[in-house]
Amino acid sequence: MPRWELAPVSPSSVALALPDRVVTNAELCETLDTTPEWIEKKTGIRERRFLEPHESVLDLAAEAAEKALAADGVRPREVDVLLVACTTPDWIMPSLGVSLAERLGIETPRIIDLTQHACASAAYGIYTAACLLQEPGLETALVVCAERGSGITDPDDRVTRIFFGDAAGAVVLRKSDGPDGLLSYDLGNVFSDAVRLPNHWRLHQEVPTSTTDTPRSPYIFMDGNVVLREAMTRVPKSLGEALSTAGVTVDEVSGFAVHQANAKLVRQIGRMAGADPERVPVTADTLGNTAAASPLTALWRLAHEGRARRGDHIVLGAIGAGFLFGSLVFRLAGDVVAAEVEGTGWGSGGG
Repeated sequence: MPRWELAPVSPSSVALALPDRVVTNAELCETLDTTPEWIEKKTGIRERRFLEPHESVLDLAAEAAEKALAADGVRPREVDVLLVACTTPDWIMPSLGVSLAERLGIETPRIIDLTQHACASAAYGIYTAACLLQEPGLETALVVCAERGSGITDPDDRVTRIFFGDAAGAVVLRKSDGPDGLLSYDLGNVFSDAVRLPNHWRLHQEVPTSTTDTPRSPYIFMDGNVVLREAMTRVPKSLGEALSTAGVTVDEVSGFAVHQANAKLVRQIGRMAGADPERVPVTADTLGNTAAASPLTALWRLAHEGRARRGDHIVLGAIGAGFLFGSLVFRLAGDVVAAEVEGTGWGSGGG
């Protein structure tokens, strides 16, 4: 995959928004045929966050976006590109991106919604925003990834219910004056129906030419073995390809912000990539799989722990949606500021 030869772009702040409701394994096991110990042993996940019925994905997205902008001192009208990624929006229409712009007072006409990239959204969203910033006169992009995973999982299905949580993450990207910023990227895809989520009209609708089974449930389906195999195959290879193209070794990387499918898988991907555990933050243990938002939760942890400072190399990697995958390598043009995450005990801003 190519080196980034365009104007340098670098993240400058990152923020998270998390629902107040904490859902433990024990609570899930009130309706699932399993035990809290089994869930933690298999996934490393102890708890996750769920939105309440009256709360919206837009609320989460707006909170994360506002905090990211404030942390970097950016006013909404200064946003040149707004990219919003969400596979579980409250509404298919109106656009979540347009709704967020209206809520925050963002005036740019350059609004993009990524709706089918799922867990790969952060990698593709940041790449796309960096491309859009190449237009002369544009300086600042806001990428927001928000998901309501609790809304697409069957409460009685232990295969999916134990994994997903709700969250939003936002990152501000800026053009940099010097050479530092995005160095390289690796993007790829391979078709698989091991992850399926039907639209409402497709339920019970027989389509003879379809490559997938006729859906009988509105909830997400996952073949866990295939998903695990693809993640363990594609993500470490993609990370390695992007690093090789950038001319950066694993030992030179300050931190890896990778998709948090589950805590055990994140640790395994880190080992396969050759990275020390402390450089591969895990958030899935307490947040679960937050899909589009998950790499940004890891990026937040890197910034909060002082591993995303000017001159540091950081790598972001993700996979999802049956399957899109990708990695981005940055040499940071400045410190990434981590906005405070309220009510979690995760601490105040760093960077």
